[in-house]
Amino acid sequence: MTTRPPIAAAWLLALTGCTSDTGVSFLLPELALLPEALEFEQVVSDQDVATLPLFVENTGAATLEATFTVAGADAAAFSIDTDQLELLPDESATIQATFTPDALRDFAAEIAVTSNDPDRETTSVPLTGTGRLPLVADISVEPGLTLDFGTVPLGSDKSLVVTILNLGEADLAIGSVRQTGAGAFQLQTDPTGSLVAPGGSDALFVTFTAFQDGGDSGTLVFPSNDPDEPEVEVEMVANGGGAFEYPEAVIDCPGQVNVTGPLVVSLDGSSSSDPDGRPLSFAWSMVQRPDAGDPEAAPTPDDQALSSLAIDAAGLWEVELQVTNDLGIPSVPTRCAIEAIPIDDVYIELTWGGPTSDLDLHLAQESAELFDVPGDTSWCNRAPDWGAAGDASDDPLLALDDDDGLGPEIITLTAPADGVYVVRVHNFDDGDDGSTLAEVQVFTGGALEWTGSKVLSRNEVWDVGQINWPTANFGAYSADPWDAGGNRECK
Repeated sequence: MTTRPPIAAAWLLALTGCTSDTGVSFLLPELALLPEALEFEQVVSDQDVATLPLFVENTGAATLEATFTVAGADAAAFSIDTDQLELLPDESATIQATFTPDALRDFAAEIAVTSNDPDRETTSVPLTGTGRLPLVADISVEPGLTLDFGTVPLGSDKSLVVTILNLGEADLAIGSVRQTGAGAFQLQTDPTGSLVAPGGSDALFVTFTAFQDGGDSGTLVFPSNDPDEPEVEVEMVANGGGAFEYPEAVIDCPGQVNVTGPLVVSLDGSSSSDPDGRPLSFAWSMVQRPDAGDPEAAPTPDDQALSSLAIDAAGLWEVELQVTNDLGIPSVPTRCAIEAIPIDDVYIELTWGGPTSDLDLHLAQESAELFDVPGDTSWCNRAPDWGAAGDASDDPLLALDDDDGLGPEIITLTAPADGVYVVRVHNFDDGDDGSTLAEVQVFTGGALEWTGSKVLSRNEVWDVGQINWPTANFGAYSADPWDAGGNRECK
């Protein structure tokens, strides 16, 4: 069996047979590879994948045929998306090489190339890469794991700083800082919930007040997302420290409440105690409330064992209790976080920035215009009969109406009938505020579906968007606010 030479080669042979003294340029393929080596950066072992391109070009005058194979001791860690190429003259292609390390070490292999380029019948492109651990946070505290206030005279105070450092390569997320021991150590700042960038720091100021002649001690616990040090404990000592027992503040905390409108939550601190049974005084305070909540909301009364909190918006509410015995020795403050979760299928909140303006929340059936009755829920149509006649569960309710500034206003719908519901805001009266920023939150099924804001002038209407039921999703509108004109009450 004989093999015929390629057409181009046969033609060249014919040319050489015609004359012996004439120079002939052979038409041959020529392989070009760029870059000469593929060097992958560090890749997280068993998690990430890295890809680099290998550019292949035929710079010759005949068709290039090439085969590509990953070879070498670490070949299993590398792969390519193409193993054969056929390129016409001046044609190019790209091969994607992938590195997937399975260990924490250096890897090396090569792409072995065979081709019909007579000058590069075999060649290779080196492959290198390193498997490493994920980028992680690394917590450290200064001045160390003991914060010593030294000697502080009775009735005097002294402040020191604890600095939280992030020595890692990922953001350090600080959890809820916990304090135990003497309430004489007061946190002036609280890094709870903060993020510390790689190489960054956060400062915590602690003040010690000497309420008694003996020494005091306590601890601060810093939880974080540091994988090998999830909690760091700092011991605080003053006047030599000691094993003194301190009053303890205890809250019977409800933790979670369902809201359909404003409600009052009971707070019970009567389980607080003093180790010697001494009488206690109580001090309640507000730590956190949702943006939509009453900015003046606070535990009432604030100096009794039993207190209450008026909750008027969904979100996280947090209160704090500190007790002090009749010797003036305080407890560590104890906190109670209350998550207010909407129980209705649809729950809409409106708040605004003007303390004297009156903004109104509206919820309308799809085709209903502003102030239409019964299709538009508003201050003058608070509980229209929608859906099945006489069935209140599919009817909207203006559960909270506010006409003296800031809000919130709340509209709920317990079990909506299938359809489209349009959310609107009307700046009924700007008072002394001028234009003001309105903010709307839409909850469906107890979860926050959407939040947004718009600046409104007097008598302007913001068509916020539509709630689609039963899909329970929200579509925001993009139209500019429009003037309600004389349409300012129910028709």
